Amino acid sequence: MQTFLDQKLDKALILYIVDPDVVALAHKAGVGGEIETEVGGKSDPIQGPPVKMKAEVKALSEGKFKYDGPMYAGLTGNMGPSAWIQQDGVSVVVVTAREQPFGPAFSKTLGIDCESMKYISVKSSAHFRASFEPFAGSIFNVEAKAIHTHDFAKLNHQRRNRDFYPVEIPYETAPEI
Repeated sequence: MQTFLDQKLDKALILYIVDPDVVALAHKAGVGGEIETEVGGKSDPIQGPPVKMKAEVKALSEGKFKYDGPMYAGLTGNMGPSAWIQQDGVSVVVVTAREQPFGPAFSKTLGIDCESMKYISVKSSAHFRASFEPFAGSIFNVEAKAIHTHDFAKLNHQRRNRDFYPVEIPYETAPEI
């Protein structure tokens, strides 16, 4: 989020930041209101500090929506009370429920057209691809500070008694299981 703001990106979207306090502040300000707050960075220090924002509240939601697939198509979801806030060209969807964005369905309920965005950051490991890939120009996996990582060598394994694939043992020499 901080990088998007620092780079002054336009048509940029971040899905999702879990921050019930910011959602409550946005709901109190109402659509069209302005909030000045710190967003995110509150669940664990490893994920970095909160980001200061002076944002306009673009839309509010109680969080209910229907997935439009291909993953979970037709099923209902609930992100809990949520808000779309925007500072300059950077939009952030702030939610209360912890769930990765499987697609743009929830964003649509807030009035966001993901296909018109130039930059989209999704906090998701892989499940986003089926919905976002058809209109994404490029997809980049970014290693960000987080509790979860794609770089297994960074994990602090305390009870491991042997090397394991793929961290220490290359695939070519990994033992048969």
